[in-house]
Amino acid sequence: VPRPRNAFILFRCDFVRQGKVPTDVENDHRNISRIAGRVWREMSVREREPWVKMAEEEKKMHGRVHPGYRY
Repeated sequence: VPRPRNAFILFRCDFVRQGKVPTDVENDHRNISRIAGRVWREMSVREREPWVKMAEEEKKMHGRVHPGYRY
């Protein structure tokens, strides 16, 4: 059973989906993760809030679907 995604992973997925780094500029996902990480660290707590809330909801849902799951 996969773990629930954390706020940064949700942000990174959205970052890639929106095409913030075009594939013709960079297609190595390691570098895309580094870029997303830099952007994430520069964001304020308020800017991160949507992804934090999504991560909390995903964690709650994961707990309901997989009660007793430990990682």
